[in-house]
Amino acid sequence: MPVQAQAGQGPIDATGCVTNYDANADYFSSKIQVDDAALFSVRYEKNYKVVTNTAPGANQAYVLTQCGTPAPAASLFPNTTLFFNVPVKNVASLATTAVAYLEMLGKRSAIKAVDTEGLVSSPCIQLGLSKSEIIGLEDKNLTLRAEQFKAVDLVFSSMVPGDADVKAKTVVTSEVSDPGPLNRAEWLEFYSTFFNLEESAQKLTASINNNYNCFKSAANAKPTKPIVAWSSYVAPSEFNNNTASWTLSGAPYKRILSTDAGATFFNGTTTSTFSSAAAFADALKDVDVVIDETFTGDDLASFLKSYGLTATSPHKFIQNKAIFRQDGLINPNDGRDWFASAVAMNDAVLQDVVRAVHPEILPSNAPYNWLRNIAKDEPKRLLTADNCTTPNSNTPLPDRALVCADIKAGGSGNAGSKTVAGALTAILALMAAAFAL
Repeated sequence: MPVQAQAGQGPIDATGCVTNYDANADYFSSKIQVDDAALFSVRYEKNYKVVTNTAPGANQAYVLTQCGTPAPAASLFPNTTLFFNVPVKNVASLATTAVAYLEMLGKRSAIKAVDTEGLVSSPCIQLGLSKSEIIGLEDKNLTLRAEQFKAVDLVFSSMVPGDADVKAKTVVTSEVSDPGPLNRAEWLEFYSTFFNLEESAQKLTASINNNYNCFKSAANAKPTKPIVAWSSYVAPSEFNNNTASWTLSGAPYKRILSTDAGATFFNGTTTSTFSSAAAFADALKDVDVVIDETFTGDDLASFLKSYGLTATSPHKFIQNKAIFRQDGLINPNDGRDWFASAVAMNDAVLQDVVRAVHPEILPSNAPYNWLRNIAKDEPKRLLTADNCTTPNSNTPLPDRALVCADIKAGGSGNAGSKTVAGALTAILALMAAAFAL
């Protein structure tokens, strides 16, 4: 992720556009080099860059031309290539994950519309919606929805929409498909290319990576490797032939998180899906920690009932009170921040998993973010517009992680107060202000 100095640059106006084009100038002051992410690439020319989502099913290139300079000939690229001038001014987000990345880059001011607004967990986006500064996209009146899209330059989405006009301005993002935690974090740099904020993104990504690797090192120095299972229950319904099932996740992302947290990842020996609670309970007999991903039922009683267990069952995760859920941060509609900022803040996610499997590493007052222990009655924490502490829309959203290096040095890591982003917030705020449009 090295920052490369530019050779020279023509004058840039207050909107970030070139006022006197020089064909010999390099208009991008910093250039990212993709190190961890596996599903996007970036290539730079003097006045444009080619950003490509290489994920299966996407495989889409975007040519981003510095505004105020000529775009390259379309004939140089595949017919499916989309063209944008950067920095973009106004965007819509059809995915909850995009919101978090943009806020971390200090570009909340660019978000003009969001889809499924009832699921948005960001307090400041909720505040913007309540003030009509941000609109919730219409989901029934398609004519009105089409009009709403006309107000934005670009749409971030996890899939290609059916409407041809919207498709022409849609950037497909695949951060949740990129398998590793640090892969996901590096998508900050993908988003940054649309705002010429590569330098800010690289600093933030480097901070997340360093903090993540510090937690990983501390956790893997422990001689024990508790067994952790990510599991879920699906109740009988018309959609599954009224047949209940129990599942152990084998997702690479969760496997990496678990092993990096100093745990042994458990996804079954011969099967990962079970049709009886008894067989599932038997499969879990040696598991130390359970992370329950069941969407319904949010307390210990519901968990025990769904899994066919009791408070006196001999399982270690029951007797040691080590049962976690991902709904520690939610909005008033149960919109889970696990599907938003947790996708980008992977050092904070690893901190949560470390807290579940090696709590002795963290300060006794270390807060949880998304993974709450229902066996210890840890409550959900509600995110509402009242929790918006940075109403200035160009203030970067801080990372939720503690500072691991401070903890290893014998400190508290600023548990309950400052986070790892504290050292970067002022820098990023200044950068965001400089690029504010």
